[in-house]
Amino acid sequence: MSDNWDVIVIGSGAGGASAAYKLVKAGKRVLMLEKGHRLPRDASTLSTEIVFKEGRFYTTVEWQDGRGEPFKPTGEHYNLGGKTKWYGAALLRFSAHEFEADPAFQCLSWPFGLSELEAQYAEAERMLHVNHFKNEPELQSVIDKIIKHDPDWRVEPLPLGLKPEIVNDPEEAKHFDGYASVAGYKGDAEECFINLIENEPNFRLLLDKEVETFLHADNAPEAIEGVVCTDGSAFRGGTIILSCGAMTSPRLLEDYFAATGLAGKLPCAALIGRNFRMHINSALIVFSFFKDHDVLRKTAIFYNDRHPHSTVQCLGWIDGDLLATQLPAVTPEFVTSLIGKRALGFFVTTEDGSSLDNRVISNRGGRPILDYEFGRIKHSYDEHKACIRDFERALLFAGFAGASQWTGLAGTAHAVGTLVTGDDPATSVVDAHGKVHGMTGLYISDGSVLPRTSRVNPALTIYAWGLRLGEKLASMN
Repeated sequence: MSDNWDVIVIGSGAGGASAAYKLVKAGKRVLMLEKGHRLPRDASTLSTEIVFKEGRFYTTVEWQDGRGEPFKPTGEHYNLGGKTKWYGAALLRFSAHEFEADPAFQCLSWPFGLSELEAQYAEAERMLHVNHFKNEPELQSVIDKIIKHDPDWRVEPLPLGLKPEIVNDPEEAKHFDGYASVAGYKGDAEECFINLIENEPNFRLLLDKEVETFLHADNAPEAIEGVVCTDGSAFRGGTIILSCGAMTSPRLLEDYFAATGLAGKLPCAALIGRNFRMHINSALIVFSFFKDHDVLRKTAIFYNDRHPHSTVQCLGWIDGDLLATQLPAVTPEFVTSLIGKRALGFFVTTEDGSSLDNRVISNRGGRPILDYEFGRIKHSYDEHKACIRDFERALLFAGFAGASQWTGLAGTAHAVGTLVTGDDPATSVVDAHGKVHGMTGLYISDGSVLPRTSRVNPALTIYAWGLRLGEKLASMN
């Protein structure tokens, strides 16, 4: 096939894979370029030592925060399927009110309501094998004690993109939350979308292809016609879909705008990289009176109207090996093993409001910058702390004690918002269908478009956005 395509998709994560699937099935000639490679199937992706302690599959790119301090964002993964290979499989819909503005909490509005994504939510849930699993006995006993003490905490089954047979494979069941499945039990972008189209004659996947910039029409940088990769190769396409995630997509666009002069011409340029959000996430580890016999464990989510922008999810399996990666290296193995046998984990998540000053900056030639401060989103930070205190109190009355810790600036697994969608080019970067304001041929399909984070994991909404975008582009001539 030639190097002139109907559509070029940059990135293979949730948004890119779902859009590509729709376009290929509609008969469009689609080229997908992925910066990374396939993950191995040798069980190394299920190893706590390799995944968490050695960090073999994390990005090697060093960033800096707003004060110039270096860090590596462990939530970023460059491989086929992107972050979806490593996510915890929690696939929840946003609520109707989470598509609306909430000025008191610094939350932006979507350019449409929940009904616009209903069909795509349903399709994504089906394709990703979303299931509800029964709470295992020990977790259920904890839930019962919490609810008995404070009925304001209500519990719902956590929808998980896991095939039911995972419960018969303890090794996979213990290692799906933060690990990449070897057997294909987890619903991810590669397993559930790319594998379904990879052998189609109108689809081509190129791995280890990092895109550097865009090709454009003569004397018209706003008219995108293709891409150039870091190895010098170039590809032309009628439509380009940028799907590199909220940490990378804005940097590509910022660099292109700066190089072509669009930064001073298009109103949306001032918004590129801004309104960054990643959820305020804290891990809460408590120690129980029983030794852990539950295996799956991540099957329930807590809500409380006292904290309307927050949720508490159960974490997956925690053992001594996993705890050892978070404790000082001098901690004896028998101590981490003993603690791990009685550890129970929760994930406290709070929606972070938008601030123009919380942003990703390309800083071309130097380390990219993630400038993010809680002081700019005080309401979010205050609710997060209150939610943790409230849940810790409920746990204490239920007979459990422990400690919480913010995942830190490196915990960017839920990064969104740096190219937000909206109707006004002065306050958003892309329109309601993902086209960059003032440009032709360039669309965005990843978490960067989300105006709100909501109080739940954003993956399902990114998949739904990609499906909707794919349908829109497929219907165009």
